[in-house]
Amino acid sequence: MAICPVCGIDEAGLSVADATDAIRTFPRRYREALAGVDDDVLRAVPPCEPASMLGAAAVARDELVLLAGYLPSVLTGAAPVFPPVPVDAAGHLVGATAPTEGEPDGVLSGIAAACRALIEQITSVPTSGWDRPFTVGDEPRTAGWIPRHAAHEGAHHLRDIARVRAAVGG
Repeated sequence: MAICPVCGIDEAGLSVADATDAIRTFPRRYREALAGVDDDVLRAVPPCEPASMLGAAAVARDELVLLAGYLPSVLTGAAPVFPPVPVDAAGHLVGATAPTEGEPDGVLSGIAAACRALIEQITSVPTSGWDRPFTVGDEPRTAGWIPRHAAHEGAHHLRDIARVRAAVGG
C-alpha cells in the first residue's frame, strides 16, 4: 500500500517496532478521544462522514480483533490463506458489530483487549518470523504486515474520530 490518501500514513514504511509502539498507545488514545462526549454526539453521523465517532472506534476495534486473530495462524501455519475481508461501501467490515451499536465502554474494552492480544503475540515473534507468508483473498502478505496494518488502521480511525467530532461540534 502506498501512503494512505485519507490519513497520510505510509504503512509500508513503518517498522514492526514503531507499529508496536503505536498499538500500545491505542487504548489510551481512543479512551481520550471519546472521553466526556455526550452519547448523542458520539452516535451522530454528519452528512459528510460514513460513521459516527463511536462508529469509527467500533470499526477500529473490529479491525484490530480481526488482525489479532490472523497473527497466530500466520506464525504457526504454512502460508495460510484467509478469505477476502468483506467490506461495505464505507469500508466497514461486513458482519461486524454495527458501528453505532453498543456502549462506548464496551467498544473501548474491545480495543484494549485486541491491542493486548496483538502486543502479546508481537513481542513473542523472532525477527525472522515477520517474513512468514500468508494470503488474504488474492493479496500475498507477510506477517510484518499485520502490526503495520494494525497501526495504520488504529491511527486512521483516530483521525476519523477527530474529523467527525469537529463536524458534529463535540
